[in-house]
Amino acid sequence: MKKNLLLLSLAFIAITAFGQNSTPNGNFESWNSVTYDYPQNYPYTSNHDVLYRYETTMPFNIVKTQDAHLGVSAIKLTTVSAGTNRAIGYFINANPNSGDPATWSGGMPYNQVPTGITGFYKYNVASADSALIFVVFSKAGHNIGTYVSTIGGQHSAYVPFNITFKPALTQTPDSVIFAATSSNMMLDENGVAGSILILDDVSFTGVATQPAMMNGGFESWQTETQTTPATWIMQNSYDQRGNEIRTTDAVKGEYAMELKTYMGENNGVPAVRGEQASTGYYPDNCGGNCVQKGGFPYTNKKDTLTFWYKYAPTSNVKAEVYMNFKKNGSSIRWEGRELSASTQYQFVQIPFDLMETPDTVIINIQSLRWNDDMLSALGSVLTIDEIQFKSQPILYTRLPAFTTRDQFSVFPNPSAGKFRIRNEAGISQVIVYNMLGKQVFSKSNPDSQKLNDIDLTRLKKGVYFMEIYDGTKIYTEKIVIQ
Repeated sequence: MKKNLLLLSLAFIAITAFGQNSTPNGNFESWNSVTYDYPQNYPYTSNHDVLYRYETTMPFNIVKTQDAHLGVSAIKLTTVSAGTNRAIGYFINANPNSGDPATWSGGMPYNQVPTGITGFYKYNVASADSALIFVVFSKAGHNIGTYVSTIGGQHSAYVPFNITFKPALTQTPDSVIFAATSSNMMLDENGVAGSILILDDVSFTGVATQPAMMNGGFESWQTETQTTPATWIMQNSYDQRGNEIRTTDAVKGEYAMELKTYMGENNGVPAVRGEQASTGYYPDNCGGNCVQKGGFPYTNKKDTLTFWYKYAPTSNVKAEVYMNFKKNGSSIRWEGRELSASTQYQFVQIPFDLMETPDTVIINIQSLRWNDDMLSALGSVLTIDEIQFKSQPILYTRLPAFTTRDQFSVFPNPSAGKFRIRNEAGISQVIVYNMLGKQVFSKSNPDSQKLNDIDLTRLKKGVYFMEIYDGTKIYTEKIVIQ
């Protein structure tokens, strides 16, 4: 009895001290939560970009400032940089879904015909840069007037701007989009680092009333909180705001990752896009010759990637998980698997046998294949958990919680190495770990009977931990081989 207690204590110490996941955060237990402010009625801001678009951390570049012309606050837009990446500060009150303002429509309700727009600003010019003001009117979903103007110069004190709409509006709109940027993205889509625009007291001219949602004094602000999985680089759209990527519907542990398709665009045409999570990234400034970078060190030629997933597509589409193996910066093999609909967690194995030894691997997860862009796929959801290589299983930093169920048992325990598992729900996979958290046995999809025989006589005597999956839940049992 004392010997067994000593072995269990050693196991706890070993697993607590030893624990480096092969696939970084492949169990999605580690999450980053950040909070930022945005001006009320203008939820589409570059703060979303610095969270999801770039692989290098950059500061939020849309912030509230007390350096106001009137009132308490104004808005500050900054073009920031990190490494080779630059991010223009911008805000807008509608999802543009296109880089061409002439295609924009929607925004806030408005049925006046203004002659122009005015306001006050400060500008810290960088390399002859200038800020942009966008005003786009639409009616019944169609663009009826687009006005883009520059404001700039070196102004450390507030100065007014007055922009006249030319040619004048010829129709009464039903909505208007208002936006501003810290840099002239029409000259350089990435802007000039260091350009700063402070904007306040914006209003339309030649009208009796302003839009009810204008918030041109930037006095009203809202708080946004975003949660992202640590070490994974995410790509999603503005319309994903408020959708929780983290889910408690996990195979093991507390959390799994949930990816949802969103409305994007393809050359200005609305198209559904899959939300993506990757351990790599495509550089923002790659001049049209984009090569995926990043990933983590990996040198196995032959191995198997495993994970659990559920997929709820809204039409006949599929999700995707694939690996990009690289050597000396160049891709040497892509290997992946398409994922079909499944209401219950399914265990997937992707074996591979490479011709060359890689030095890096990038894992990519998408809620939709690249070629699936039909609008009917909007809302498809992929849930994924426990993604890892068999040769380098996820090592937990604490002992798994022992879960007991009336319908579940492992016997005899202790034994000489032969165990029987009974589970009324059936069994889909069995994994055994040693005291150091190393996987020493795995059997996937055994006969789906209620009683299964597991032979571990080849293993050394000692304490092990057996995980049993029934397709939806995971059970953990301490076993002893005598």
